[in-house]
Amino acid sequence: MPLITPSWMPPADTVSAPHTGYTRAHWTAAADRILDAAWARADEHGAMVTYAADASRMDRLEGFARTFLLAALRIAGDPEGTRHLIERYATAFGHAVARGIWPALTDHSQATVEAASVAIGLHLTRDTVWAALDDDTRRGVHTWFAQARGTWCADNNHVLLGATLAAFNHAHGHADGRDTVENALDRMDDWYRGDGWYTDGDGRRFDHYNAYAFHWYPFFIDRMMGPDLDDRRTVHRERLAAFLDGYQHLFDARCAPVFQGRSLIYRWAVAAPFWMARMEGVEALTLSRTRRLTAGILKHFVDGGSLDTGVLSLGWQRTPNPSMVQSYSGAGSPYWAAKGFLGLALPASDPVWTQVETPTEIEQRDVRRVLAGPRWLVDGRADDGIVRLHNFGSDGHPTKDDPLYRRLMFTSATRPVSGGVVRDSDLTIEGAVHRPAIRATVGARGGAVTRALDAGGRHISSLVSSKIIGPATLHVARLTGGVGLPGRVSGSALVTSAEEPVTDAGPHSSAVRAGGLTSSVHLVGGWSALPADAPEPLSLQSEGIADRVVDGDDVLLCPAVRLGSLPADVLLIWWTGLAPAAIPPIEVRDLTVHDDHVALTVDAARLVFRWSLSEPFPADAEAQLIRRP
Repeated sequence: MPLITPSWMPPADTVSAPHTGYTRAHWTAAADRILDAAWARADEHGAMVTYAADASRMDRLEGFARTFLLAALRIAGDPEGTRHLIERYATAFGHAVARGIWPALTDHSQATVEAASVAIGLHLTRDTVWAALDDDTRRGVHTWFAQARGTWCADNNHVLLGATLAAFNHAHGHADGRDTVENALDRMDDWYRGDGWYTDGDGRRFDHYNAYAFHWYPFFIDRMMGPDLDDRRTVHRERLAAFLDGYQHLFDARCAPVFQGRSLIYRWAVAAPFWMARMEGVEALTLSRTRRLTAGILKHFVDGGSLDTGVLSLGWQRTPNPSMVQSYSGAGSPYWAAKGFLGLALPASDPVWTQVETPTEIEQRDVRRVLAGPRWLVDGRADDGIVRLHNFGSDGHPTKDDPLYRRLMFTSATRPVSGGVVRDSDLTIEGAVHRPAIRATVGARGGAVTRALDAGGRHISSLVSSKIIGPATLHVARLTGGVGLPGRVSGSALVTSAEEPVTDAGPHSSAVRAGGLTSSVHLVGGWSALPADAPEPLSLQSEGIADRVVDGDDVLLCPAVRLGSLPADVLLIWWTGLAPAAIPPIEVRDLTVHDDHVALTVDAARLVFRWSLSEPFPADAEAQLIRRP
């Protein structure tokens, strides 16, 4: 990653920010760069922002609403220094209401999503922008927000959007919003799974939306509703503290977040809950670590070129990446990155801006953390600074076999394969659809997950148990019902130049080298799983597989070992590794197979790999439901 501060940034401060060089001035410079680029693309007196030539009216509202939220944060923390923004947005609201240019809030509408950002922005600027509006404009805003009452929305974090609008109107005496708010917050409680984690709708949909949705909207709702929600606010604070205790470890030594889940184009929105803790008086982290983490997240994306032009791409850094864009994403969607600038609502005198940065835990020592809610095991290694997220319980959408959710491992240094011919970081039957997890267990050393695979209408049972062994992960799996079908075990995918020699295949192994990392997979053995049967090795074929062209000469590669025709009931043992250097092979011996576990010896250690016997998860085969809050 580049280490030179961009020319549009202030000079680095290596005294108070020895790790990043970033101060509050760097945050304001980044925010102003985005706002300047937005204003250059604004029309309708600033009430619409157009980021694409084919943008619809909804897209243009999205461009306005999300950048207004960023402007509101700038104004809230520095009202005297942002008079030009106050005047600019007061004019925009007056024009938008008078001309009726913003789309109506209807059933399942994107406009409701954007209106919630507008409401939070107006709440933050109630003494500036809102105070500058005339009575007719204020009534028009209230009327627009009220359109959401009684409409249908997605039965996930979207229930909080209508509640945000109801809370805003309630706070200003426009309408009684208590029923809408109580209903939405009760529904959110249905999804709480512990450790501060919520599933985003029924099922097991765990991702970064916990950071910038479930630990975002409730606090603004609580504040707008006032003392009547003090008991809920106390619970929300407790859950935020529990969440940050684990979530802080999903960022590596560069403060790059683990690449997992949807809407990753929001980038540094993942910093939002760290700022929220400061604003809510939640002492989950020291202020010095809060500053280090949040500044590191901003710097990670700035160094990667996200703000080179001031316009955020539909991607991870500067270059657009269609494979990581959701169907609901438009050209203005990335600007929910504004949520990560929440710290700008704190004045320059706040101690969080003056505390000297202190290192994160992974910069000092190895990290191992169990997140029981999503059934995740976080493994961060100080020697390479990479965070590995071992996933046993996050599925995403119940009817979609999504690579951003259904993998055995995600990391802060790699990204999953989307589409193409190979499945990374997993055990699979070629061409099979992986169904949601049936059972899952996680512990300090590893975990286990049980799934069903659909291979052309054939039901395959997959039981996987994994343990961390130094820099590698050893997996033991039992696959039943796949007789005659080809299988595959695979490691992490890397992006590399097409000209670079990257593959290193042995009889039972394969490795890919790129960007200073080696991703490797080695099949220790495959046998009939029943103890009475003699060991029967499977036919193997190792390969490093190029999935697809990403950008120019960049190719996404995944090391994989292909298995020949499987027997009806097979036990597979393999290890995967991701490290700067090649990982020494793991040798196992003294294998014993039992109904509920497999035992083996690695070096002098006797290890037990048990299939998950947890209470089965509720059946969840329905597509996304909708709800009238």
